[in-house]
Amino acid sequence: MKEPIVSAEEVLMDKVAFPLLDEGEMQAAKTCGRLERYEDGQFLFQAGERHGDFFVIVSGGIEVMGRMGGEERLVVTHHPGGFFGNINLFTGRPSDVGCRACGPTEVIRLSVPDVRNLVMRSSGVGEKWMEAILHRCYVLNARGVEGLRVFGAHTDAATLELREFFYRNGLPHNWIDTADAKNAKLLEELGDGALQFPVIARGHRVLMQNPTLDAIADQVGIHRTIPDKVFDTVIIGCGPAGLGAAVYAASEGLETLVLDRVGPGGQAGASSRIENYTGFPAGLTGHELAMRSYLQALKFGATFSAPCDVATVRCLPDEIHQVEMCDGTVVRTKTVIVATGVSYRSLDVRGLKRLRGSGVYFAATQVEATLCDKRPVHVIGAGNSAGQAAMFLSKMNENVNLVVRGGDLRKSMSSYLSERVDVNPRIRVRLHTELRGIDGTSELERVHLENTATGEVSVEESCGVFVFIGATPCTSFLGNAVHKDEKGFIITGAELVASGKWNYPGRVPCSLETSCAGVFAAGDCRAYTPKRVAFAVGDGALAVSCVHDFLGTYT
Repeated sequence: MKEPIVSAEEVLMDKVAFPLLDEGEMQAAKTCGRLERYEDGQFLFQAGERHGDFFVIVSGGIEVMGRMGGEERLVVTHHPGGFFGNINLFTGRPSDVGCRACGPTEVIRLSVPDVRNLVMRSSGVGEKWMEAILHRCYVLNARGVEGLRVFGAHTDAATLELREFFYRNGLPHNWIDTADAKNAKLLEELGDGALQFPVIARGHRVLMQNPTLDAIADQVGIHRTIPDKVFDTVIIGCGPAGLGAAVYAASEGLETLVLDRVGPGGQAGASSRIENYTGFPAGLTGHELAMRSYLQALKFGATFSAPCDVATVRCLPDEIHQVEMCDGTVVRTKTVIVATGVSYRSLDVRGLKRLRGSGVYFAATQVEATLCDKRPVHVIGAGNSAGQAAMFLSKMNENVNLVVRGGDLRKSMSSYLSERVDVNPRIRVRLHTELRGIDGTSELERVHLENTATGEVSVEESCGVFVFIGATPCTSFLGNAVHKDEKGFIITGAELVASGKWNYPGRVPCSLETSCAGVFAAGDCRAYTPKRVAFAVGDGALAVSCVHDFLGTYT
């Protein structure tokens, strides 16, 4: 085995990612867990194994082993006072790394219930651990720890869908572009015979070929088996409103299940930057916000499962509702919080549908950015999401076009952001301009733009079209189960009474309650709400208050 890329000491210089517990915190860990001893070189667990334990090093050390550059290598060595335990502790996913003893080693081993007990006893451990989980992801990524390998061409929409799914769920992976001749040797290492892409591999071992999201979610532990019990609340949707509801519901002792078609983030997860969210003066990505909220909800005991397509919600007279999935699974629950948000509208433009995922994107994260080359990119839209996408893409591309239908960017974009866009030399704002067509065979090659003020149509080279327009509520699965407005947004509370659709004369509805008692709506899918991240999170918290009122669990 070759020497590690960096020494353990260099990695451990990041004291946020790799903090040490103090004497009091170590004592609290000993009270909650059990002592175990390992011989030099003995594995606590291997990469690919599912383990659900947290380890605190008392003496000796733990070497973390992971694949880097196609080889098994030393990532970091934890010393006394250090600890190992990541998000897999809560999710039950297979580990991307293995851990072995470095010399005679003594550790404190804690199960998930033990960890929750420890966090209650020692807030210091909880603070250090939560921040460490988040920062270690970035550190290990930067060190080249591979996790799973995803093989597929940059023009393949199925490969993009898989990578977005992994990204949204915080699953470490390394993408290998099969269309790049430089990766031919890596392909050969997978063995002889025809392969169906995308291919998922661990090292040189092929795990799956062209899998469905359901199949890969089962393989890597994202899809959780839903317990056969009656939940206090089932939250449908895992964007800011759903995550806000999950944190508050789980932290207040409610049996909470969260279902989503893809994973944490929602529409906000597609945002490359959020700068006006309270408490984060430097801003953060939608993905970072989602991961922080997801981890917080997991810590309090919420259960998450994805991908889950909800077919319908059945409002039953015995006050136990049913959430039915497209695969036939039925979940019973006392209440439901619908937090499915909105999706960006597509455009009725020639070529757009055919090249979706092959140059046409509805998100601007690191996943999509890696697919663009040095040719121009075109961002369609005039809201904050479009502006932040343009700013993000301008870090990697010198020719970013922001295509705006109207004549004033400030009418729909926050002033701080529109000013930044205006002064960015890499961004060209195209006012009074609309996308009329897209050309390309296997991938995007050109766009047709019309200046509606002059009628002039230009044909321009492009490697990426990023669409951020409109808001269509994701509520069609509800059918007539709840009352909606003409656009599909869910009517709740006082507006419901005013419309004559509240049929429970014995009481007034909660402000977020729908026409079906015990079913609530929160966030962007609810009618008459401002479409802002902070509002959605607050709406999710308010929905939990409504749940408590409905169940009578507030004292």
